[in-house]
Parts: sequence; C-alpha cells; structure tokens
Amino acid sequence: MSANQIARIGTLLKLVENVPGLGRTALMKLCFFLQTLQRVPLNYSFSLYSYGPFDADVLADLQTAEGLGVLSSQVNFYSGGYGYSIGKGPQASAILPMSSPFVDAYTKQIAWVTSTFGGFNASDLELLSTTVFVAAKDPNLNDEGIAQQVNKIKPHFSIPQIQEKMGWLSAKGLLRAGIIQ
Repeated sequence: MSANQIARIGTLLKLVENVPGLGRTALMKLCFFLQTLQRVPLNYSFSLYSYGPFDADVLADLQTAEGLGVLSSQVNFYSGGYGYSIGKGPQASAILPMSSPFVDAYTKQIAWVTSTFGGFNASDLELLSTTVFVAAKDPNLNDEGIAQQVNKIKPHFSIPQIQEKMGWLSAKGLLRAGIIQ
C-alpha cells in the first residue's frame, strides 16, 4: 500500500470512529467535505454522480480497509432498499501506527467535519455536498445561479429545499469556502 492509501484508510477509520454506523454515501460526502472545505490532502478527484460528489477511489479504499479487517460493513435492508453501516473491524488498531502521522496532523479538521456534518442523513448530505461542489466549481455564480444549477443536477430537490441548505451553508461561512482539487 502507498503512504497516501494508508493515510486515507486511517482517515476513513477516524471518520467511522467519530460517526458510528456511517453509511457509504455519508462516508463519501464526509471525505468530500474534508478535502474541499478543510483542505485535507486526501488526493481524491471528486466529480458529480447520482448522489452528489463521488470518487470511486473512496470505495476502493473502503474495500481495501475491509479486506484488511480495519473496517467492516453490514448491509441493512429497508422497505425501500438497502444501505450499509460501516464500523471498526477487528484489525483497526493495525493501521494506527502507519496512519497516525497523517491522521494526527488533521485531527481538528476531521473532528470539525464529523461534528458539522455527521448528524445529517444521506439525502441532506447529497444536497449539501452538491451545493458546495457547484459553488466551488463556478465561484462567479450568484446564489440564484447556484440554486438553479443544483436544481438542474438534482431535480428531486425543490428550489426552496436548496435555498434552505444554501442558507445553512452561508450562515456557517461554507457556501463559497470550497475548493475543487
């Protein structure tokens, strides 16, 4: 494994420790916020996908972590489908010595992301992360332009829903704080 992958797996572990029962969509969005809003150099290349910003490397890192026993996933079935609940695996402590220089350097940023966004459901995270992505991708868009663009990408969210999340992001100084790497 590369040093970058060890750092990323250690970060995934820390996110899961901070937000027990985290799902895959939520894990993806927390990584996006870490990199985009807190500038943690995870070196993911996020692009827009069905549920907002996505990079297959996050799932590849999760799969590697599961294969190593650092993380484990449980499938949960619901009336409308299924989801995942990610937890620490039996070998979680094995990654710590290798990943701690990176994770320790970004402990505050990880804690900030999990405390700021860890309580949101997957749908809210989809909307919040897509809004941050759009605003970061085109800093010249005004608020109305951001809302319209997000609505084009995510028509299942109404303009008022989008504006509500934009207001929340603006109040925290986050709407235009993102950078796309």
